Amino acid sequence: MTVAKRDWIFIAVIVVVLGAVFVGKGRMKTIAVPEDEKHAPFQAAMNSGGDRKEIEKGCAVCHGAQGTPLSKGHPPKEQCLICHKLAQSKK
Repeated sequence: MTVAKRDWIFIAVIVVVLGAVFVGKGRMKTIAVPEDEKHAPFQAAMNSGGDRKEIEKGCAVCHGAQGTPLSKGHPPKEQCLICHKLAQSKK
């Protein structure tokens, strides 16, 4: 059985796609939520099984229009904990 040129091209494309998936996997594209006293209540709430949407409402208190400014080009969504991950609990 011989392998045709188009089969080698197909195999090369699959290898490139899989390589891109594995290289990009696990990369943190955003900064994590700091482990400080301001963010400790959010960490505790998540560790105790709190609802993400309810916990995120607290983010707007400090990171709203009059609080700590968000970076330029930051999306205006109230879905902070989808992109910004809290540190894992240390058990």
